Amino acid sequence: MRTLLIAFLFALSPVSATPAHAADAAAMAPVKLSMHNKTAASELSGVLNNEAYWADGWTKSYDDKLWDEIRLKEVSNGYLPMITGESDEDIPTSVVEDIVYGQMTELPNYMSGAKAVVKLGGGVDPVLGLPYNDVYYYLDLTVFYATFTQRMYIQKEEGRTVLAFENVDEKIVGAETWAKYTEIMTKTNEGINRRWPPFNSVVPVDEVYGMFIVTPGETKSARVTFVSKLYFGESAGWIAKWGSQLPFVLKAGLKSGFAASVKIAKAERDRQG
Repeated sequence: MRTLLIAFLFALSPVSATPAHAADAAAMAPVKLSMHNKTAASELSGVLNNEAYWADGWTKSYDDKLWDEIRLKEVSNGYLPMITGESDEDIPTSVVEDIVYGQMTELPNYMSGAKAVVKLGGGVDPVLGLPYNDVYYYLDLTVFYATFTQRMYIQKEEGRTVLAFENVDEKIVGAETWAKYTEIMTKTNEGINRRWPPFNSVVPVDEVYGMFIVTPGETKSARVTFVSKLYFGESAGWIAKWGSQLPFVLKAGLKSGFAASVKIAKAERDRQG
């Protein structure tokens, strides 16, 4: 399946202890994530600050890949998947951060499952006081399409940069801004060439949250860790709810999204010279 996560997302064998790579981030000074979704902030803070977070999860290590580890932990309403790696070439952390925060709109050029990734707006969140970018995603998940709006924040801590994201809606941005966003999203939807029925329904994602963690690498310039939670509500239908949480689907999406992001980062690195 050509899933993004996405999911930026995400077989596996059981792990009895937390392997080194994921523990590295938790071993640093604690980070307090600021998000509107307090449940998401709490869950992601556990990933960042608790060395034992993945102890009851699943993991698989890889050699000679862009990534070296994938994990899966069962949480409420499904799974929280994770992928981490250093790519196969040196890419400066500054380039990686710029790609994740400001250039994910390039994904459709590198990933067939990303039909459209469109920036809606940006600025400084008046409640959280953090810089943000708002982006609209239109994804092809093979048997249906999924859409969601996402707000990403950037927090720089000593030794790492955390780029957390969550749903953004009218409650957060206000009616006037949401009307502008809706206009952009409607225009984007109209430009999508969808399949014929029955596999052409468009299903809004009820909840999405996660984060990218960018740190200096051990063998390459940068290490990127990506964690993401995608949830479809009861109205989405059983195909979306069941299919989006299958481990092999999550794993395929993680790999595809990670590889596409690496391609974007390499292109930007080469462009900067």
